[in-house]
Formats: sequence, C-alpha cells, structure tokens
Amino acid sequence: SHHHIPTSSAATMAVWKISLLNLISAVLAEDQHVIFIGNSYSFFNGGVWNQYKTIAEACIPGLRVFFSQKSEAAWTLNMASKDPAARGMVNDAQYDLLVIQDQSGLNELEEGLEAVKTWFAPQAVKHGAMLGLLETWASPKYSPNMTGNTEWLKSYYEKAAKLAREQGAEVRIARAGEAFLEVLKDKFDYDWEIPGFHSMYFYDFKHPSYLGHNLAAWTMVLAFNAERFSEKGCDATRVQNVGGQNMDWKFMFAQIACELAGVCPKKATAKNSPNLTGIALDLQGDWIRRTKIDGCDPGTGDGENCTFLEKWKVDGLWVTQYTQESYYTPNSTTMVPRQLIHYLHVDGEKVKMIPEMSYVKEIKSGKVLFDDCKVLTRPEHPELAAVNECWCLREGTAWKDFEGADCASFDAMIRKGYDAYYVCSRPGTGGITALHACPGCGKCLPPWRQPRLERQLKEVQV
Repeated sequence: SHHHIPTSSAATMAVWKISLLNLISAVLAEDQHVIFIGNSYSFFNGGVWNQYKTIAEACIPGLRVFFSQKSEAAWTLNMASKDPAARGMVNDAQYDLLVIQDQSGLNELEEGLEAVKTWFAPQAVKHGAMLGLLETWASPKYSPNMTGNTEWLKSYYEKAAKLAREQGAEVRIARAGEAFLEVLKDKFDYDWEIPGFHSMYFYDFKHPSYLGHNLAAWTMVLAFNAERFSEKGCDATRVQNVGGQNMDWKFMFAQIACELAGVCPKKATAKNSPNLTGIALDLQGDWIRRTKIDGCDPGTGDGENCTFLEKWKVDGLWVTQYTQESYYTPNSTTMVPRQLIHYLHVDGEKVKMIPEMSYVKEIKSGKVLFDDCKVLTRPEHPELAAVNECWCLREGTAWKDFEGADCASFDAMIRKGYDAYYVCSRPGTGGITALHACPGCGKCLPPWRQPRLERQLKEVQV
C-alpha cells in the first residue's frame, strides 16, 4: 500500500525557489578566459588583470573571469612574440580574449606592429578570440607634452588594430592612455605639475599607481565587453572604491571609459570662454619670435637669410605657434610649415604655458618674458625681436649659485671649454639657473639688446 507523506506547501515553495534561482544563475553564468601579455606597466600593483576581473564581474552579472598572464619588465611585443613560454601559452591555451600591451617607449615600434600582424592576430583568429590592445599612457618623465605623447601612442595602437583586422581578427582598443589625458584635462586643466595628478602614477611618475591601473582596468572592461552594456555603461555603485579614490573619481573613471569605448554618448563640454584678467588678458593677440634655422650657414652678410619670424596667436586659453621645421634631403634643406598648440593654465594671477610648464614672468615694452627664458615680441616692432631671444637677469643683479659662484665664474668655465648646458643648469638666486642669469652661458641676452648689436657681437644662441 502507498503511504501519503504530508509536505509543507511553504517548504515545497522554498525548494522550488532555490532550484529556480540556481537555474537562472546557471543560465546567466558565463566564463570568460583571458590571456594577458605585457610588461611592468601591466604587472605593477599585483597586475592590472586583477582589477579587470574585479570590475568586470561587478559590472556584468553572472560573468566569471579566469586569467593567465605572461609579462616581463621592459618587454616589447616583439620580445613576447619570440618567448617560448609566451608563445606556448598563446598557442596552446583556450581563451576568449587575448590582451596585449607594448613597452611604454615603443622601443621596437616596427617590430611590434609586425608581431601583431604575424603572430598575435593570427593566434586570436585561430582561437576564435577577441584581440584586446591595452593602450599605454603618456608620462611627463618621457615628454612634458602629454597631449602629443598620448597622440603618438594612440596612433601606434590604431595602426596595430588596423593590421590585426586585416588578418581577420576582431580587435578592440582599451584607450587607457587617452583616459589618463581626460583625467588631466577634466581635473587639472592640463597641468601635470599639480600634485593630485601624480596620484595616477607610482613614485617614478611613469608606472601606474593602483589608482592609475584602476582607470586602465575600467577602459578594458568597457572596451572588451561593449556589447554587454546599454548606453548608460556600468553602474559604478556596483564596484568597490580603491585606495585614494572617492565616489566622484570612480564615477569619472566609469564615464571616461564608457565614452572612450563608444558605449556612452560623449557628454557635451561647455566651450571654455573664461573671464580673463591681468597677465592672461594682456597676453591676448599676436606675438612673434625671430628664430634661427638649424644647420643654416649664413655665409656672408648679417645672417638674415638664416632666420624667420615665428608667429604666435593667443586666443583665450589656447596658443597657436606657427613655425617651420627643417626637412633635410641629401641635396637640399626644405623648410616645412608646422602648427603647434599650447595651453594656458591660469591660477589666480599666475599664468603657465603648457606643455612647456613655463610661467609668464612679466609683460612690458611690447615683450612677454617666460620663466624658461623665452621672449616673444609684439608684431608691430619686428626690429626689436632678437634671434632666439632669451632674457637675462637685470645687469648688476648679484646672482650667485648655491655655492657662491657668480656669472663671471661661469663665463670663465665656459671659456675653458666646459659643457655650457651641463655647467649652467645649476640653480642659484631666486631658483633661477645660470642658463637664464649669465650671458656667458650662451642662452640669454642682456635685456632688450638690439638685434643689430647682437649680430655684431656674434653671440651664439643655443
């Protein structure tokens, strides 16, 4: 006979609920296997892959990230593509995403592109995996021109992506370098000397801090998983803050990464038309600088044919420099026009030009003096523009270096054949170096010297 076993309906419902939840989570669960190939910029802070895993799993319900990595200090992609252990990992493992990062200075640029084309891209295709390129960030230690350096790195990764696509690979770029520049622009008005920006780097100001790696990881998560997000991106409240990061910065990282991945529409930025006063207002308009052509032989005469007038236009906070560069061929030298863009960071009464990081010292008598010794002249008086003009401390000022040596001592050292740049870089009175204080160092002119006299004296301008 059959015995009826009574069951609590509540207990039955609870079992069904648990089973249903398990079923849903099993359906939602997805494993992502990732290989990272990189260098010290990748493996610092315990590895950028750990932060990638943390953010990706928090942002994408059900995703489980498993990773392997091979990275060595100063490794280029060319070196990695020839390393037996890295080759074995890339060739033999099963993975959905292959992430590669080249050495920060692109020491083997052409070879790196060749490695992407002939090894990494074909391997990604063979495995049916996405190829992820982790764009490196610029460092002021390599070049103070953060914008220019970022563009250079960006162009390299875009060339690599193009070559990989030509091999049939699906490619995404995690634009970490561009993200660093966005933080610099949004929070620090392009001025990398502001200490807050240094929190993105290790103390060497090249490798990333844990916070810098966090931003790089955000760019990877959004770029490599773009199709999993709506145009709102990832809800950053799901992700834990890391050290040194408040909610404002975390949401900024998430937004920057989302925009650079093309997931979120770019937020419109208000056109910057500041209310300028003081020095910043006096700087507005046109300036010139008489510049010597490198390598030019003046021959006879006064050398006018070896100089040209650079034009500088200050419009609000943006400065455009219209210059020329020498282009050499075996038989001739051609001057090629070039435009350079600078930016003014205004801090109260102080005005700093970026990327030179030089403050405006003073504006007077139709000239502007920068504290890197450069002088620009108003175009109404081109005859007052000396060649490669640099200011000196007022004659008669008792400048001395920190050991008590004055300009006469430095002049004597230069005449004995010491290297001017090395000797004259020593700081002294007012924090100013001999390079900017002593005419004998060959860079600065006594103030307001006329060009005709300057040519007669045959001063060498460095």
